[in-house]
Amino acid sequence: MKSVKAFFTSRQSIRSMGSAFLIATIMFSTVIYAVQANAAAVTLTATVATSLTFTTASNQFGTVNPAAVSWATTTLDVLTNDTAGWIVTLSGDNKTSSNNNLQLAANAASVIDQTEWVPGAATTTAGNAVVQASLANSGNVLAFRVMTASSTNGTPFAASSWFGATDVSGTAKWAGIASSTISRQIGNAGTGSYSATDHINTVQYYLQVATSQQTGAYSAPLTYTATGN
Repeated sequence: MKSVKAFFTSRQSIRSMGSAFLIATIMFSTVIYAVQANAAAVTLTATVATSLTFTTASNQFGTVNPAAVSWATTTLDVLTNDTAGWIVTLSGDNKTSSNNNLQLAANAASVIDQTEWVPGAATTTAGNAVVQASLANSGNVLAFRVMTASSTNGTPFAASSWFGATDVSGTAKWAGIASSTISRQIGNAGTGSYSATDHINTVQYYLQVATSQQTGAYSAPLTYTATGN
């Protein structure tokens, strides 16, 4: 009988060892699971660089009849992701203290320029542009303006205080193209002008020459520059 009791005791011991092993295994698995459940936060950061592309396209005066007004235009095309907006400046490559913009040849016959454009300190402050009836030399000049209704997306690039509230004669204002040494701002899109599409604006040119203007092919190279604010 003693040997049988020992047998049962051994079986009970084996069962106890098995239970202990099972409990240890569960506890170990729980520890492993707890370690695997720990989390770490990651924040991704990126800075989007500023981009700006700028192109122009012009329609020419063609043949000009003396004493009659002729018109030409340049289309300004700006695409940028700059939320602070952009500005455009204009200068004439020929224009100096002795030369005018529209020249027959260097230091030869030229068309008189309207008084050089001087913008106001801000787009809400008037510059020195004038209406057509007030142009110099009886209107026989070369002049320019930024058209008020020229923006394709409603962005206020054109300042009505600078070039008139409308494009209608009598309200539209004109100025002379500045010299190559003084490139002057002609428009400012301002903060909050971001758009995923191109911004289109039109610069219009006015030209009238006297009947005494020398015949020939005149040219006026101009430089437009767009920069972010």
